[in-house]
Amino acid sequence: MSERKSQMKIQKRLPLSDQSFRKIIQGNYIYADKTKYIHEMITNYECCFLSRPRRFGKTLLLKTVEELFRGNRELFKGLWIDTETMYGFDNHPVLRFNMTYAEIYTANDLVYRIKRELCKAANLEGITISVNSFDEMLSELLDGLYKKHRVGAVVLIDECDAPVTRHISDRNLASDCRDVLHDFYTAIKTNLDNIRFALVTGITRLAMTSLDSGPNNFKDISLSPDFAGICGFTISDLDTLFKDRYDETLERLKANKKIACNARYPGLKAKILQWYDGYNWLGKEHVLNPYSILNFFDEKKLETYWPSSGKPSHLSALARDNPQEYIMPKLGGYTAQDIRKSELSQLKAVPILFHSGYLTIDDVITTKKIVDHKMTDVDEYSFRIPNTEVALDYGATLFKDAFAPNDKYLSDLTENLPNALLDKNSIEVERLLHNLLSSISSEQHAKSEQLYHAVLHGSLLAAGFEILSQGSGAHGRSDIVLSLNHKVRVVIELKYCKTDMNSGEDDGNKTTMSSKERERAEKERSERELSASLTEGEKAIRVKDYAGPFRAARCVVICLAVAIRGRDEVAARFIEP
Repeated sequence: MSERKSQMKIQKRLPLSDQSFRKIIQGNYIYADKTKYIHEMITNYECCFLSRPRRFGKTLLLKTVEELFRGNRELFKGLWIDTETMYGFDNHPVLRFNMTYAEIYTANDLVYRIKRELCKAANLEGITISVNSFDEMLSELLDGLYKKHRVGAVVLIDECDAPVTRHISDRNLASDCRDVLHDFYTAIKTNLDNIRFALVTGITRLAMTSLDSGPNNFKDISLSPDFAGICGFTISDLDTLFKDRYDETLERLKANKKIACNARYPGLKAKILQWYDGYNWLGKEHVLNPYSILNFFDEKKLETYWPSSGKPSHLSALARDNPQEYIMPKLGGYTAQDIRKSELSQLKAVPILFHSGYLTIDDVITTKKIVDHKMTDVDEYSFRIPNTEVALDYGATLFKDAFAPNDKYLSDLTENLPNALLDKNSIEVERLLHNLLSSISSEQHAKSEQLYHAVLHGSLLAAGFEILSQGSGAHGRSDIVLSLNHKVRVVIELKYCKTDMNSGEDDGNKTTMSSKERERAEKERSERELSASLTEGEKAIRVKDYAGPFRAARCVVICLAVAIRGRDEVAARFIEP
């Protein structure tokens, strides 16, 4: 009996790498039972599509479904589907595809690789393929599998959008790849007579729809409350799967002074939720990032695990193309159709950021709108950054992707701007911002206040500053509000003055002026324009009383007007609120 108790106390291992479901079960690894979701999915639907961010367990889900349909009942012993249902664990042939093909330079490369996978599957089953187009090949393979096994096959597709998202910067190639995938996924729909179940997963819907309605036959369960927890850990999982790791983790955090020395289990749990919880796919319970939770309990450190593991390549490309939208996204007013929209020519930042894991649903509000000339209830979604882990990485990642700043000047900003603000040292603020702006790639400079607002906003985020939502005064909203600490707020108003080298009061004499005279005249004009912009910014801060709400909250308020002219001319002025 004592030996048995000793075995029962053996701590389950953490599945830190991409282990299969079989290895997790047989290797005594932690496993969050998802079989209730799986049973509901395979019972109610023929074809499903699921979108989740990278490293959220999509591949593990597919491997679990595969083992279930291969009839490997022994792996499911004690899990929900085994103890709470009469599921028969019948054996079905399974076709599994992973679309993360390397070295795709043309759509024909993708066609070749899909055909190769179909031929490989046919050879394993001893089925002869006599046709050449992949839709006909799939049809012939599925027909052959049904005749051989007398049951429908199961089709599982992982990373369904990878050939599209990997080439998002080349819209022609991305579009061509999507056309190929669209035809392949449509072929699944047209062969449902020989298919028991199909599940397609990816980060986005970019490969799932086109101008026609081919793969729309797939049930999109991505925003279904019934499947909100199908991937990742829930709060209840923390209490059941990781409870034997709390004591050691708590002691390590105390030793490293990352948590109060008198903290106990509730304090540790609150820290974990603050850092890694917050993902909402409209379920009653939020979902914690599984990759981060596993690494947190392994290293016992509060770190940015998920962002540091990489990011979707398409996010970097899209941020470079439209930095304002990605660094300063509009977070409210989206319909379910907006979230699911997948036309390459109509991509919006917030849905992309949501699918990529950098934003999560914050709230849903039902509003009245006219649709097809009728007043209709429409659900509108708002979004937010899910947790501390993502918040710490969000600005730095997108700012660097969009503007490629010099790390030296970004570090300089991080180190020296707080004291420059506290000391109200306008010359130092000008130096720091000038150096950073001058280091940004020239093709990213454009003559618009919105872009430079994104530059300033992104650089402050990347430098590690906490940016509050735009401050609301009595008559409007300031551009940026920084929180230096719990007592100090910095209200920043940005003005951009366009440069036009062909205008100015001296232009009439420019042909008779020497180069030094022209340089002096341009310098004087620059100073006048920057000063005028600063005065305009100061007026906005005073008239609209941007500092008022923070004074009322008994904060120390520092007001700063910043003017940018051209590419990197900067002026700053501190204003008494």
